[in-house]
Amino acid sequence: MFQGFNESTILYYKAICKENCKRVYQENEQLYLEGVKWPLEELYIEWYNYFGRVDGDLLSNRRKCISSAYNDARFCRGTPVKEYFYIRFKLNKIDRKNALGFFFDASLDGYKYGLNLYNPDAGGMNRIRDYILNHKHAARGVIEAFNGTGLLEMQGEKYQRASYPKEDIVLREWLERKRISFIQEENLNAAFYKREMLDKIFSAFDSVNEVYFMLKEAL
Repeated sequence: MFQGFNESTILYYKAICKENCKRVYQENEQLYLEGVKWPLEELYIEWYNYFGRVDGDLLSNRRKCISSAYNDARFCRGTPVKEYFYIRFKLNKIDRKNALGFFFDASLDGYKYGLNLYNPDAGGMNRIRDYILNHKHAARGVIEAFNGTGLLEMQGEKYQRASYPKEDIVLREWLERKRISFIQEENLNAAFYKREMLDKIFSAFDSVNEVYFMLKEAL
């Protein structure tokens, strides 16, 4: 059962951030196991059970959901070891475009969680806009219910020029964005080291579930 992260999490990443190399990882592998790998595996089981009740399409094996210790050497030659960790449950997309996914990311700078649209393109965002415009009443209800919870913040760059001035403000907040995500960001607070963090995450996921299904249908 997931009970939060711990002192080993912090000690490991302090060591890696001070000198990012495989030798330091090997010297601190036990800290990695205690502070990152094992808690993430516990978190994976909790998420697997949760998403099994929400949408089986999100379920995947651990290797695809949990971050590894090392970066891809092709792109991160100066930093071979990850200075952050994550867990993600994403919909499988053949082209990897417009893939909805729930996530948790953490580093020494803090942690964040929520619902993201990975690798969005213009076509995906246009399909979301078309869906909202074709189902205005239902979409407004989903959006207003999400807004009422206040557990996640909608983010995403807006177009400089308004293209939907005649729509009401509730719908315009979504229609005018180049991309969209729903995120809560936190410092490494007391909850990070307790099960309380997982309870907060699941409450936030509950608040955005109807948004998830609306976007899934649109895409």
